[in-house]
Amino acid sequence: MTLLLLFQNQQPARLIERTDPLSFHELYTIVVNWVMLNGPRIVIAIVVFIIGQWILRLFRGWIQKLMYRKDVHSSAKPFIESLINVAIQILLFVFVMQIMGVELTLFAAGIASLGVALGLALSGTLQNFACGLLILFLKPFKVGDRIFAQGQDGIVQSIQVFYTIVNTTDNRTVIFPNSKLSNEVIIKFPEAKA
Repeated sequence: MTLLLLFQNQQPARLIERTDPLSFHELYTIVVNWVMLNGPRIVIAIVVFIIGQWILRLFRGWIQKLMYRKDVHSSAKPFIESLINVAIQILLFVFVMQIMGVELTLFAAGIASLGVALGLALSGTLQNFACGLLILFLKPFKVGDRIFAQGQDGIVQSIQVFYTIVNTTDNRTVIFPNSKLSNEVIIKFPEAKA
């Protein structure tokens, strides 16, 4: 019964009236009519998806070259690449679904509510991420600088997207969440002159 509803787009009330099974000829006719009606859209959607994947591969290469030329920090490169890749894949998927004629209002509402839920659940992590990007791009300090933050004095070993690793003067490793380094006072010691 649901197969008949899918292919003929009839009201459910009409389907309930029919109790005898479909014959092979009726099913064949329904399938052929559906393919003739929707086949060109599906073929166009497949072609657009394949071309979109090809363009995405070229765009990824262009982004990698751009980040190399702009000297983007090595810890931020994989994250930025994957973020751009996922965003474009989602846009391509939505575009292909639109070509096929699939209604996306329910899909869009589900994605929006999921985004709000994830945003609330990961607010601290997202804050560390945003602060990490600020540190990587604004460069208030860099790897190798000696800083004093949160009562710790040490040399910056690594700046990651979510946290920063500092080796202290008494040979301890301290991992700071980036939000603490971005939103509070940091003392950066001058570089020693040779």
